[in-house]
Amino acid sequence: MLSDDLKLKIQSTYSLLLERKGLQTRPGQKRMIAEIARTLSTVAMDAEGHRSAAEPGVCVVEAGTGTGKTLAYLVAALPVAQALNKKLIIATATVALQEQVILKDIPDLQRNSDLQFTYALAKGRGRYLCLAKLDNALRANSSSDAMRDLFKVELYDPATVNRALYERMLESLNQGDWQGDRDDWTEVLEDDHWRAVAVEKGQCAFNRCAYFATCCYFRSRDNLDKVDCIVANHDLVLSDLALGGGIILPAPADSIYIFDEAHQLPGKSISHFSHFVKLHSTGKWLEQLMGITSRLAQEIQNKGSLATLLLQAAELAQSVGHSLQRNYVLFEQFTDKAESASSRGDVTQYVFVSGVVDKSVCALVQLLSNEFHDLWAKLGKITELTKQYLEEEHGELDRQQAETWFPLFGSAQMRAEAAASCCRHFARADPSDLTPTARWLTFNANKGELEITLSTSPVLAAESLQEYLWEECFAAVLTSATLTTMGNFKFLQQRCGLPDSTAFHRIASPFSYQEAATLRIPKSGFDPSDNAKHTQAITDLLPKLLQKKSGALVLFSSRRQLLDVLAGLPPLFRLQVLAQDDYSKQEIMRIHRATVDKGQASIIFGLASMAEGIDLPGAYCTHVVIAKIPFPVPNDPVDATHGEWVKAQGRNPFQEISVPEAALRLIQASGRLLRQETDTGTITILDERLLTRSYGRAILDSLPPYLRETF
Repeated sequence: MLSDDLKLKIQSTYSLLLERKGLQTRPGQKRMIAEIARTLSTVAMDAEGHRSAAEPGVCVVEAGTGTGKTLAYLVAALPVAQALNKKLIIATATVALQEQVILKDIPDLQRNSDLQFTYALAKGRGRYLCLAKLDNALRANSSSDAMRDLFKVELYDPATVNRALYERMLESLNQGDWQGDRDDWTEVLEDDHWRAVAVEKGQCAFNRCAYFATCCYFRSRDNLDKVDCIVANHDLVLSDLALGGGIILPAPADSIYIFDEAHQLPGKSISHFSHFVKLHSTGKWLEQLMGITSRLAQEIQNKGSLATLLLQAAELAQSVGHSLQRNYVLFEQFTDKAESASSRGDVTQYVFVSGVVDKSVCALVQLLSNEFHDLWAKLGKITELTKQYLEEEHGELDRQQAETWFPLFGSAQMRAEAAASCCRHFARADPSDLTPTARWLTFNANKGELEITLSTSPVLAAESLQEYLWEECFAAVLTSATLTTMGNFKFLQQRCGLPDSTAFHRIASPFSYQEAATLRIPKSGFDPSDNAKHTQAITDLLPKLLQKKSGALVLFSSRRQLLDVLAGLPPLFRLQVLAQDDYSKQEIMRIHRATVDKGQASIIFGLASMAEGIDLPGAYCTHVVIAKIPFPVPNDPVDATHGEWVKAQGRNPFQEISVPEAALRLIQASGRLLRQETDTGTITILDERLLTRSYGRAILDSLPPYLRETF
């Protein structure tokens, strides 16, 4: 229960914040603070301060645009977390929101309240420089160059990149101008250049590394244990949970999680528990592994345990390669049954119905999984032994050799583990009482070679989140402007596997939708079932529709239609368009804002990634045009498998999956228009099915109450 002292602290923090900023109380924000604080403070605890309740305290808050949800959950959760001696972990889905929280919202709260707390930004290890790899990159060494050449599938050869860049990095480190964080490096940095010197899982020797005391990554990690609030992203939190929790971030049992943009949590969770292995490229890698382990065993003068392990690894790599080839030939036979998986037709896929793979196929894949596991175990022994030589004076390797070898075998061990895991998930039978696993093959012909990819994925995040998050964490808050579909939380609850005790709240936006925005829908002439006619209708209409000298956003569900419309536009009108893929997302936004600031028209053509997470207030966006209802892709293996399972239970997958998903996406897309209370404009959805189909009207009714017009 919320104690009187804690209640007073939250109230006084909020009052002082409003007073110092000269703001009026927002009823929605005030309610959000109260509901979050109430949920977090009612979790039963034992004498040691651990959760004793069967379920965590989970509060789901759909807070409409303009509620001020970031400050609401900070004001509510920080005092409670401090009182309960828990870490507050804020996870955002986009970099933009993460930067807003860490650079604006939290400093703003500290300046304008008496709340005392510390905070830090948590990033994955790949954002930090590895001092050992930087040293190797700068050190001329023929042996390491030869090994990198043989391991080119895994590593990038520093000899092919900019040595001068690494020297500048070293100088900046020595002068204290840079702390090894990629995001703080002021120059443009190519991914290949960075990857050659970045910290990577499996290549880190931890405290046995000569640079451990000054390691950029571990220095940042140490800071996380000392602060009250950690700002991360969904991917980092899910990565930590997948590892068992408490590896990258504080332990879930000692943490209160805030998932902002929580509508993205189910999709991101699915991707984190998915697996794939490319058969052709993995076969080539195994050949390289066999060659390098054999060669290195011969180079070791003292034929000790390491040399023996290397020869055993070479034999295993050869054996796994033969098994992989048998599986390749087996799966190659499915190409005749595969269907197109790309607009260009160069990629095809075969999806196993309901995720069920023939038992004889499963038996072969399971054998392959076992062999990959044996290879992983052998590489693990090599890695551990090599790690020992990092600090021994008279081992089979000198320290410099060990520093070169260790990351290579650590990387190889990770690849073997990933392949074993994918094959294991591909071959196992799904429990009858749970949703199935999607399993499919992808075929991609490139330069005369056919790449076959085995893929597996859960169709719902529910089971994974229940196991790794809800059963382990102390409490959590899920919030976003869009969490309900068709007027309720059932879609989110099903996909996230939320506990039965979850508290759900809807807080309306303070915006006056009917006064601020008009939603326009065509009565006829825009039926997406005839793609050619629909595309032509959009092409003809846009120059008439978008004549204002301000900003507009046009959203497409397919790249093909975007390109076709673009190609059909009049040349002068085309000059006003910034199309996704022409520039980076950040560059498009920069050019767009600069153009509008000059009083000129600028139109962004975008796909799904532009339908959320971008902020174009005021004149930067006065018209949002949506080409059609954004239904899920019909040939997506995960959605197809999920739909088959729903249908087998006598339910309607279109109504249960496709319609709610489309409604959620449409709410997000239309939400690009009104970003602040003074914004006004028009939303045009060029899909007559919103008026002519029953599901269309249901989707339409799920949108905010904009003023509606037909034309």
